[in-house]
Amino acid sequence: MEPRHRPNFTTRATLPDDVKGGELVLKLFTSTQASGANVFRRDEGQTMAEYGVVLAVITLAIITSIAFLSDQIQSAYESVAAIF
Repeated sequence: MEPRHRPNFTTRATLPDDVKGGELVLKLFTSTQASGANVFRRDEGQTMAEYGVVLAVITLAIITSIAFLSDQIQSAYESVAAIF
């Protein structure tokens, strides 16, 4: 049985002159992509805690607006009641 031919990985293949500039750009692109992967990572969906915070802020805004506008709201209800 003959031994198989193993490729020689110690020598580098040379690229044509018009392609060699792309190596630097490719290295820059991959390093930027690898370092920025954690910065621009998107988390899909929302957790229940985030929904709870949004609900609390909306509730607080409604209660505050009703407290500030209570006199005007009361007079509006009285005028509607007088119409009926």
